[in-house]
Amino acid sequence: MRPCSRTIDRPLLILGLEGEDVAVLMLLCGIPAVLFSPAIPVIGLLIVWPLLAAFKRGKPEGYVLHFLYSLGMSLRGLLPPQTKIRYSPYPRNKEEKRKN
Repeated sequence: MRPCSRTIDRPLLILGLEGEDVAVLMLLCGIPAVLFSPAIPVIGLLIVWPLLAAFKRGKPEGYVLHFLYSLGMSLRGLLPPQTKIRYSPYPRNKEEKRKN
């Protein structure tokens, strides 16, 4: 029996980051570089890239989106974060509605 490689399901990493993270960094640094001067966005990219790669090391795929969602950032197509909405089988009192 031939052994199966364990790298089949491993995501494609570019210098420690997934493709979606690279795309977001390129947009965040590429647009200002085109519109203004390329020096500052490139320096920012060189600083942010290793920090983000170190933050993601050992974490599952898509961890940054889940982390931002847990901090309360709304993402299109998902329910509002837990910090913004609470579900309850009981109706709210009028006093509680005024406080919120």
